[in-house]
Amino acid sequence: MAGLGLFFRRDRLTGQVAVGLAGVLVIAAAVYGVGVASAKYRIADVGAWLTARSKGLAVHVNGLAGKTDGKASVIPQMRGHNVKIVQDGATVLIIDLDTGVVSRLDPSQLNISGSRPLARGLQVLAAAGKAYTVDSVKGVVQQIDPVGLTPVGASAALPPVLGQAGIDAQGTLWVPVSKNGDVSAFKEGRLQPPVHVGGAGDSLALTIAAGDPVVVDSTAATATVVKSSGAQLKVSLPTTVQQAGRGGVLAPPSTEGKVVPLLVPGTGSLVTVDTDTGRYSSTRLAMPKHRYRPPQMLGAKVYIPDETAGALIVYDSAGNRFERPVPVTGRASRLDVFVRDGLLWANDPAGPHAVVVDRQGAHKAINKYKDRVAGGPKRNAIPLPGGGDAPPPRRQQPSSPPRTPRHGEPPTPPANVSVTPGAGTMRIDFQPSQGEGILGYVLKDVPSGLTASPAAITSGGGPFTFTVKGGACGQEYRFRVAVRYRDARGRTREQVSAATDPVRPCVTPGAPTAVKAQATASGAKVSWTGPPGAAAYKLSWDGPLQGSKTVSATSATLGNVWTNGDYTFNVAAVNEAGTGSTAKLQATLTGPKGTYKVERNEKSNGYIRSTADAENGASVATMYDNNGDKVTVNCQVKGVYYNRNSTLKGDMYANITWQDKTGYVIGYLVDTPGEWTSFAGPKLWKCGSQTFYKSN
Repeated sequence: MAGLGLFFRRDRLTGQVAVGLAGVLVIAAAVYGVGVASAKYRIADVGAWLTARSKGLAVHVNGLAGKTDGKASVIPQMRGHNVKIVQDGATVLIIDLDTGVVSRLDPSQLNISGSRPLARGLQVLAAAGKAYTVDSVKGVVQQIDPVGLTPVGASAALPPVLGQAGIDAQGTLWVPVSKNGDVSAFKEGRLQPPVHVGGAGDSLALTIAAGDPVVVDSTAATATVVKSSGAQLKVSLPTTVQQAGRGGVLAPPSTEGKVVPLLVPGTGSLVTVDTDTGRYSSTRLAMPKHRYRPPQMLGAKVYIPDETAGALIVYDSAGNRFERPVPVTGRASRLDVFVRDGLLWANDPAGPHAVVVDRQGAHKAINKYKDRVAGGPKRNAIPLPGGGDAPPPRRQQPSSPPRTPRHGEPPTPPANVSVTPGAGTMRIDFQPSQGEGILGYVLKDVPSGLTASPAAITSGGGPFTFTVKGGACGQEYRFRVAVRYRDARGRTREQVSAATDPVRPCVTPGAPTAVKAQATASGAKVSWTGPPGAAAYKLSWDGPLQGSKTVSATSATLGNVWTNGDYTFNVAAVNEAGTGSTAKLQATLTGPKGTYKVERNEKSNGYIRSTADAENGASVATMYDNNGDKVTVNCQVKGVYYNRNSTLKGDMYANITWQDKTGYVIGYLVDTPGEWTSFAGPKLWKCGSQTFYKSN
């Protein structure tokens, strides 16, 4: 118990809170408005818990109906505090960010079943049945019991300051360590080998995308995907990402799908990264200078929380257009936005308003203060899906659509100009201008030697897309789209859009195929078939020997790999767009055998032993007076030191086969290449951990 006291007694304030909780936590949070502590409630499976801090409530909302179906009063000391709810199935944790107190909510009782005072500023996470705390300042990570909130196993230390952590689909905690440019995994009380994702001191942001950790390095403009298999995929992002500033890009802590949306503050650049293929699309949006929070993605739509307007900006990435914003509060307010069970939630923790959005983009307004629910003074049954919606609050547009010019004015410039890299191509999409006299559109800033098609787009029905062919993968390009129109005097004029984000005419290559490995007299030879667009290959290996190298060909002979044993070879294709998925091969390699003559055995016994021990190894066979006989040498190994005389001594042994008997002889008995006191490899491989012994 003393260890637990040291763990939880972080500062005077949380200690005082713990004393204050002693009286109220017997049943500190009885059901709000319900006097029977044993009452049980059934709330919707498809729903979420939302905070209502001014009322001191945690509110559960039925996501399909958009209606509250349960409330629980939180600990009185939390009323008015900044409160965060972490939910994972039946595990619902309420974190008081002002005091560091963490409480567990029992959904079946709609009350607080226990609390623990932790340190202020701790990250508390729960997912995949596991829960953790992360002390970003002290650099300490700890697994906790999601029920008792007590430590589980040993803690571990990482170099602070730590970034926002996440839990993958296997329940492993991942933590960005900016100081080292790494992301570290913590599982079962142990730190796993760190994964290098950037330079020391780089700005790192972690997203758990479809269960896999993805780290965006804003300093280097890269995104690294760490697959559950251990393989990595690294994507080179447009250099606009580097303009995100000290805080880096705005990235969601998690996404249900494999596409991660990134918002570059200040530039309006919205980058969507497909973590499965390594491809991205980048759009320069006309965003007002508002306060934004990380974008979320549901289906093909990106929702950007605009806290200045109290609304969600909606961008349809498939159609490359804005949709009508979703109002949440209609005023400046903090917004907590997340995706859960195929629904997007936006909550004002300080007020009554919240919104739930489905995959089709339909949204329902929520009044968290409505009392006719379980846990309130007037309870009723859970609303069925399809019930009437509350009237929506007054809409406030965070960014108005382009206005239609008055007669005689020039049309608006093309909007939402986006770029998507391809294999030898670059695609430019845009939204057409609004106004009169429009003749068509042309692509500007196309360098010499590159071709754009079509040469021009008429003012008809589109599609509003240019494709540029050519260019170098190692170079980024920017384009502008011009609308051509006829002014009031009949002259042909142009209105030009802002420049696009930079784009390359290449994509992250796929994984190599047909990986093979064989042992040769020159070392291990690894070969593969490369994917299109690969400029080089990263090859690494693990086993009796470890190493890595980068090569330009589709094969490599590893002259320093000549030890028998089990190996794992990893090959990934590389170009300027990034590093593709890894192809893995597990192989058992056994070096080539050689035929050599027996020597130094004139009129004497040469003992073949079961182990590399010339005196004490069990005898397999005895060669007598057979200088010049040829034996098969399988491999060489260091063994027990043997001292026959002043010149014949050493610990080098050869594994040989003689007259169908296999075992070890002291090295001076066989005329192997080079001095018998050292390895001859890679002509003769080291024996490794394999046993080479056969008596019959």
